[in-house]
Amino acid sequence: MTSRTPSRRGALAAGAMAALAATGATGCAGRSGGGGDPDGPLTLWSALRGTDTLVAEWNATHPEDPVEFSPMTSGLAGGNAKLANASRAGNAPDIVSIVDADLPSFAVDGVCADVTDLVTPALRTQLGPQAWTNGRLDGRVYGIPLDLGPMLFAYRADILESHRIETPTTWEEFQEAARQLRRQSGISLGTFHPNAYNVLAGHTMQSGGQWFAIDGDSWAVDFLDEPTRRVADYWQRLIDDDVLLLAPGSSQEWLSALARGKVAGHIVGPWGLAALASSVPGTAGRWRVAPLPQWDPAKPVLGTDGVSLHAITRDSPRKERAMRFLEWMCTTPEAIAARLSSGRSSLFPASRNQVEAASRQFKTDFYDGQDLYTLVTGQARLLRTGWTWGPRMQATATSLHNGLARLPYGTRITEALRTAQAETLPDMRSLGLKVRQT
Repeated sequence: MTSRTPSRRGALAAGAMAALAATGATGCAGRSGGGGDPDGPLTLWSALRGTDTLVAEWNATHPEDPVEFSPMTSGLAGGNAKLANASRAGNAPDIVSIVDADLPSFAVDGVCADVTDLVTPALRTQLGPQAWTNGRLDGRVYGIPLDLGPMLFAYRADILESHRIETPTTWEEFQEAARQLRRQSGISLGTFHPNAYNVLAGHTMQSGGQWFAIDGDSWAVDFLDEPTRRVADYWQRLIDDDVLLLAPGSSQEWLSALARGKVAGHIVGPWGLAALASSVPGTAGRWRVAPLPQWDPAKPVLGTDGVSLHAITRDSPRKERAMRFLEWMCTTPEAIAARLSSGRSSLFPASRNQVEAASRQFKTDFYDGQDLYTLVTGQARLLRTGWTWGPRMQATATSLHNGLARLPYGTRITEALRTAQAETLPDMRSLGLKVRQT
């Protein structure tokens, strides 16, 4: 068996388009994910909550085409390394769930198959352009979108009302509300999380920035374009004014501040609404959700806060069967109802067919019965399209997190971005990719 590495690196050196074409097309006899038998059961690895009940529903209704599910950890916690190692060894599953930011890395490395020609017209229409932005790279489909993640503003209605503060609709109003609330009560309106590159990226999307782009046969990189600088300068002012809590997401410091009412707001995608409810149950009934503030209300647009995709691996001998399962999973009401049947997930499906079924599963008592899915349906229409993640986002994110962790010691957000870009460029070039700064 001949190693694929030299040809893959050669294709990468020739440019992004050639690399993706080469890694998507090359194969190796005898190396097939989940076993070489095309008639064997489909194999699925996923870290997503509810995948067990989803697979049970499929197997009950499609006994002739069973799926074997194996749970995995997500992203930086170890699942990505497991998948990469399995792919190199020829033991990858047929289907794997990944986050949107990791798609380019797995596509460039040849882990994900190019499934553009397997996407049916019905599936293409059902998921829509906002969703497909997350599953495409350079115009080709490498991941099937499951959900949409428009950024939202969850807030303590009781705190804002007691201080006569209106829910902000613009970032200027948010800044004034944050200053007023802190001056009157010592409470922070929100938190800047130095370990949340995805949130900073979501703000950049909304502002019109573009960290990565594929331009012809090369990658273009710019972490400090004018829209990104506007975002960085805005949040830096709030940090400098000491009106925000500066704490890592999921940290005890942050959760304690939320529970004690020392933080009155949280910026997050729909998936995070259930997580917030489970994190601070003692504040139930006091929270509401509003649209994210806008830079220009006349031209509303939103960024994404993390969504999930399902990729079919390159070596799977069951690609057509895998796509049939994914189309069922991502478009049918019974599939989303099975996934969310525990009532502990607030995932907002990309398919219009699934929204009503999903809304019935998530109880909104924590938000005083607010109709969250109707709100998110409207906000999802504002999602920006055309964003591209970089081909090594784990390394980029680590670098950015390291820089942002030094904010309490005088580092500026723009400095952290500049350093992350400087460290990202050689990492990309080491793969043989053509890269230029814009």
